[in-house]
Amino acid sequence: IRVAQLSLSEIIFIAIWYKSSHFNNFKAFFTWLKEDKSHLFKYLPCYQRMIHLIKMHQLALHALHAALMKGQGTQYLWIDSTTLPVYKNQRIHRHKSLVQIASRGRSSMGWFYGCKLHIVMNQFGEITCSALSNGHVADIKAVEQLVNGLNGKLYGDRGYTSQELKSRLQVQGMDLITYHRKNMESVQLSTSDEYHLRQ
Repeated sequence: IRVAQLSLSEIIFIAIWYKSSHFNNFKAFFTWLKEDKSHLFKYLPCYQRMIHLIKMHQLALHALHAALMKGQGTQYLWIDSTTLPVYKNQRIHRHKSLVQIASRGRSSMGWFYGCKLHIVMNQFGEITCSALSNGHVADIKAVEQLVNGLNGKLYGDRGYTSQELKSRLQVQGMDLITYHRKNMESVQLSTSDEYHLRQ
């Protein structure tokens, strides 16, 4: 097994530096780093090796991101998801690089191939928690894991409407508030809940 000559902190630092730089591709950034900033590191590997090291330490990067972005739980929380398409639909069969984490899914915008990002935010606009899933995972399936340990009111769109889920969340002190679907019995919402659902 080949031992990395860059420390984990250096690998993470380089990945973060690239994201906050003006470069729009990593190869150009890394070329500049090797030419102008190599004195900051005891050793810089070749470009291909650097890509491998960053991919190898994705979990550490995700853990750091989650720790830095974690907002405080508050009385009011909002949940939503967004699609992260990795290919256009017509290219699915030609590209296999993300086959282990991406899958075909459907959103309100139609079919896509990729992942989903699920986010819970507090009233200050801070991300309280987040999770990444395959594209085929329904929004409703990610809720309990995301809000575990939180309590208060949770507002979501109609994709989160489920009486069964609402009952399970109430046991842990979370009140799920959504608009009802057209085929469901109408539920009278308070003025406060109506206001927060529109946010």
